[in-house]
Amino acid sequence: MVKVLHNKAILGAVLLLGLVVAVYVPGLDGPFLLDDRENLMALPAMKMVTLSRESVRDALFAWGEWYPHRGIARVSFALNYYFADHGFESFPFKVTNLVIHVLNGVLVYWLSVLLLRRHAVVVRPPSTQAASGAMQSYLPLLATALWLLHPIQLTGVLYVVQRMTSMAAFFVLLGLVVFVLGRSRHEAGRRFGMSLMFAGLAGGVVLGFLCKQNAVLLPFFAFLVELFFFRREALTDPAKRRLYAFYALTVGLPAVMAVAGLVFAWDTFADAYSYRDFTPWERVLTQSRVLFFYLGLIVFPHIRAFGLYHDDIVLSTGLLDPWTTLVSVLAWLVLVALALWGVRRRALWSFGLLWYLVGHALESSLISLELVYEHRNYVPSYGVLLAAAYYLVRGLERLSERIHLALPVVGALLAVLAFTTFARASNWSDKYSLIEANLRYHPNSSRTHGEFATMNDQFARDPRLAYEHWSRAAELNQSSILELMEMQKLLAREILTLSRGGESSSEHTALADPPKHFSAPLILELDYLWALDGLVASEISERLRTRPVLMDNAAALRTLEHCTRLAIPACTVLRERAIEWYSMAIDNPRLGAKVRAVLLLKLASLHLIRGEKQEAVKSVAAAVESDPDHAVYRLELAALYMQLGELEAAGRIIAEAGSDAGLSAAEARILRELERNLSRAQARIEGAAPSSR
Repeated sequence: MVKVLHNKAILGAVLLLGLVVAVYVPGLDGPFLLDDRENLMALPAMKMVTLSRESVRDALFAWGEWYPHRGIARVSFALNYYFADHGFESFPFKVTNLVIHVLNGVLVYWLSVLLLRRHAVVVRPPSTQAASGAMQSYLPLLATALWLLHPIQLTGVLYVVQRMTSMAAFFVLLGLVVFVLGRSRHEAGRRFGMSLMFAGLAGGVVLGFLCKQNAVLLPFFAFLVELFFFRREALTDPAKRRLYAFYALTVGLPAVMAVAGLVFAWDTFADAYSYRDFTPWERVLTQSRVLFFYLGLIVFPHIRAFGLYHDDIVLSTGLLDPWTTLVSVLAWLVLVALALWGVRRRALWSFGLLWYLVGHALESSLISLELVYEHRNYVPSYGVLLAAAYYLVRGLERLSERIHLALPVVGALLAVLAFTTFARASNWSDKYSLIEANLRYHPNSSRTHGEFATMNDQFARDPRLAYEHWSRAAELNQSSILELMEMQKLLAREILTLSRGGESSSEHTALADPPKHFSAPLILELDYLWALDGLVASEISERLRTRPVLMDNAAALRTLEHCTRLAIPACTVLRERAIEWYSMAIDNPRLGAKVRAVLLLKLASLHLIRGEKQEAVKSVAAAVESDPDHAVYRLELAALYMQLGELEAAGRIIAEAGSDAGLSAAEARILRELERNLSRAQARIEGAAPSSR
């Protein structure tokens, strides 16, 4: 009987992996999205052309930090580029993500087998274990199927840069498997148990951290496994002392360090919020509701609730604004109290809930991240789905003595998950389908309206429709200027088109009913467009003066500088305003020092376009002063001096930078290039100088 169950489990696993591949196939040709470009195409080190030690090192340090920031994931991206004929086609990147997801499924199955075996030993009386042999055989496979097929995992697969999440999960899951194996040996009094436990946690944290920082939660997951699946009373006194010392080192010490870091580095946390339109308190309050939103997606996976963007979720500005915030906070207090009570009973519902909360301890807490993204549930969802599988099968067993009668119910559940994921993957097959679906399901998403306007402007070329969606996006996100900047460029383009056509303002009477607000409908008449142009420009200035300079705002300003430098007509006419807007943003007291340095660098470029060389030098020097810890600004100043022919000043800066031992790999590359350029420039001058003989 055991052999039959084992063979069926293997067959089920093979069929499951085939089904997982099948449901994701429609989305594998889909586009790169969001910050995929920033993390892939925009980083020169991702374009690996040779398999050399230097190429791997450059990819590891591609982000420019002193340590390999998410370096393992970045190396995998560079290898994708290398093996895809040196190109950024999305298919090989997404196939790699799918392979990682499947490998994670294998680890989820292995971990589920280990945990459910421990659960049978620790919780169930020995007399009942034989009766649940079928359940013990099928349960790990069911939990794995729920996790692999669940539509909430889709962004961890088809959103390319979230390979960082899935690769970190791989090392977390592998670390937990090794930990459980070591803990079982420790309980049995066998050798190397504690060594395996430490190796699992240390290896998982270090390797996972080099994919994404939330891998540091691994020891806390392991501590939950200890509480629910192992018996400490069976240990000898020396073994207990070693175990307590182990958790003091791996859980207690990191927890104390985290609290101390939060207290003593609070200013650093607070500074990060200068780029957000919410405070730490507002973020924590909002997360109380977001955590229930995520839980709803996991337990009731309705396709209309999912989406690429969830910026339509209202910010909680107080316990009663909205009122559901207070309800959520109180509900979580009750649920956490019940979960802690469930620890003594080793109840799997309690394990699932605490696992979910531990998994969100970083990304749903005080760290200044955007409020909502589905991929943050990649690992946290496992505990909930393991508990769901357990109670589902247990309930069906009680209803029927023959487990095969439960197969239609389980099959229907898996079919619903598979179909929902397949439908989502089909929407992700091209950007238009994805944005159209998100607009249909999330009509109050500012980003979705902006994406729809961009696509319309690129393909349909209907300026009225594009302007309508940009203005709707600007109304929904009243802290951002990105949408207004796109409206400004659209208006500039239409004004130039009408002006070239010889149309004059005197031929129109549109101003008899002038626009009152920037969101007024677009009318393609010159006087009306000029009036609307003034309203949009005024709104941009107002937001830059009074609102925080969000990341999107800084990106919008950088984009304006870029297209001005490329002499794109719609941006060239905005050059004077661009300098004014940059100055407003730089003078904003809520702007962080690092972003101020970036904007000052771009402002220098605008001054150079106008021939204002000394103003450009002043801007770059101010950037150096704003962010002195990063040598890149000093190197930019040296490059500017070289461009202006002031080689002596450039040489001094390059020499100072060369003696700096703290240069990142990216800064070292820039320095080497500057040294070569300086040598060439000096050689040209020496060669052109008249001979002394």
